[in-house]
Amino acid sequence: MKIAVAQMRTTAGELERTAERMVELAKRAAGEGAQLVVFPAAALLGTWPIDPPSQEGLLLDLAEALVKISEEAPCPCIVPVLSDADGAPAPEAILVHDGELTPLKLSALLRSSAVLRAGQHSDDAQEDVDGPQPDLPVFELGGVHFGLAFSFDDLNDFDDYDFDVDVVLYLDGYGFAMDDPSSAMGASVAEGRFMDDAAATGAWIVGVGSLGTYGMQVFTGSSFVLTPLGELAAQSPSFEEDLLIADVDPGLDEPLEHPLNPEVYDRPLIAWNALAQGLSESLSQMGFTQAAVLVDGTLDSCAVATLATDALGPTNVHALLVTGSSDGLDASARELVENLRLPVRELPMAALSPDRALAQDLAQAHLVALAREEGAMPLSNLDKTALALEVAPGSLMPAGLAPLGDIYRYAVLELVHMRNTISPVVSRTARHAFEVPSIPGIEGCGPTPESRLDFVDYVLASSLEWGRPLSDIAEDGGHPQVVAAILDRLASCEPARMACGPVIVASSRTLEDVPWPLGMVWRDHARTRAERTGEGIGGTISLGDDLDQAIAQAVQEAVGVPAVPDAEPDAREGGSAAPAVPRDRERDMREVLNLLRDLSLTGGLAADQSEARGGRHGQGGRPGPGGMPADGSMWSPFSEN
Repeated sequence: MKIAVAQMRTTAGELERTAERMVELAKRAAGEGAQLVVFPAAALLGTWPIDPPSQEGLLLDLAEALVKISEEAPCPCIVPVLSDADGAPAPEAILVHDGELTPLKLSALLRSSAVLRAGQHSDDAQEDVDGPQPDLPVFELGGVHFGLAFSFDDLNDFDDYDFDVDVVLYLDGYGFAMDDPSSAMGASVAEGRFMDDAAATGAWIVGVGSLGTYGMQVFTGSSFVLTPLGELAAQSPSFEEDLLIADVDPGLDEPLEHPLNPEVYDRPLIAWNALAQGLSESLSQMGFTQAAVLVDGTLDSCAVATLATDALGPTNVHALLVTGSSDGLDASARELVENLRLPVRELPMAALSPDRALAQDLAQAHLVALAREEGAMPLSNLDKTALALEVAPGSLMPAGLAPLGDIYRYAVLELVHMRNTISPVVSRTARHAFEVPSIPGIEGCGPTPESRLDFVDYVLASSLEWGRPLSDIAEDGGHPQVVAAILDRLASCEPARMACGPVIVASSRTLEDVPWPLGMVWRDHARTRAERTGEGIGGTISLGDDLDQAIAQAVQEAVGVPAVPDAEPDAREGGSAAPAVPRDRERDMREVLNLLRDLSLTGGLAADQSEARGGRHGQGGRPGPGGMPADGSMWSPFSEN
């Protein structure tokens, strides 16, 4: 079967125009022999549902668009749509074939429900509590059996369970994240998960990449086709529209004659281009074509100005050159705006206030005034490290969009170094003009500012993206008191972050995804292994006699220890009281606490502990420098119990 992937850049909700383009692409694909056209997950409605009161009208207009496609498309099409499920996105895919519209996930759910109901009335029915998601679509078209996945969890189900599928269609709905190689789709296929998916399923993997910026999520395209042997059969470019057509042979059992060589994943380059695309398109969605930047010679200010220039062009970027911090920074700032050829307005800090903090606040006000005068969007120089640890409640927050707001400072160093290999616009002085967050004891966490910054960002990424407890972080990285101080500062800065502007999403878990509850004064601290396993807990905790006994029995049976009753029937039931067998309630409670801890960290008991994953994309592993994946090793949050 010839399968076409229509990698297209669209505007969310532009239903009529997008439907017309889908029909045009389907006609073009059919003209080249395609028997199925698959469209990206975000093409019609983006990645986040609109508010419930507007759903009715949207669905009516969406129905018209789908009918148009069904009437005019010359070959079968898979058209993804998006709905709302209790405030969360609920992706669906419509199979358009012979004038009929089939919602694939809903159909799968109804079939599963029917099978379950039939099984409940069967004499030999056995309850199966472990299985794939009931709405996982599997369908047949033209003699080829397809599976459809919207998430890594869906892919895990196809990997773990025996589905009779020839092709798995993966419709990317996550967006690019620096800490997740798989989010770059075909550009990182050699480092991502998809080759393993092909081996596990024994099926072709067709990755359908969305392209463009939807909300604050950036999609890079790079659709691909992998054979069951993990060979790259076809790939679309990143950041470009493309109609990818590939021959998919379900009977293939030998290597391809001419497979493509997977490209080497250049994470900094892909990340820089993703941020540039995100900045350009998000400003356009907000109604702006120009930006105003504050340049003071520091690393982040130079990075933001360079990124804005790459995204918008130098004539659309207005620089406010703030001087007076030091001769070195002033020289770096002037060199940058000259290299980038930006229109400049200079602002000496000495003319603002002798109070440095007040002068910085006034400089931000001047930036907003410049942006208003030029009809531009002011850009904030805050990075993820600053938003996590350096914003203070009650202080004046920089206005506007923060292009680096989801990028750790250590990763900004990496991005600027990569950008300088293209053209050396950022001076050496500026590349070293960054601050390590002021954390008690941080001086002992590395011999250089870079190594200390690396440690700070490692702790933040471990907690935020990778969901690791403080004690695990301290056990691996050392310096438990510093780790505790960093995470305490992270929680304390939560009120100030609420006043900050939007950021371009570039990680699997943003600061907004993991807010610290306001008013929560409890803070964690590093604990020994003995403390974490509950040894030495005084007294007992009762959950009620019946529940205590049931839990104790379940735990004992799970570890192969026969259950021992608390006591024989007593005299009130007409029997003589037998000597009570002492029950080790402390041991039982340790088991319960460990169980609760494991459940809280994983959301449930996983059949395979190596599959414990964290983050929006469900990736495992420990972070490396700047929150990046390190050796790819999996870590399990389960205790050794």
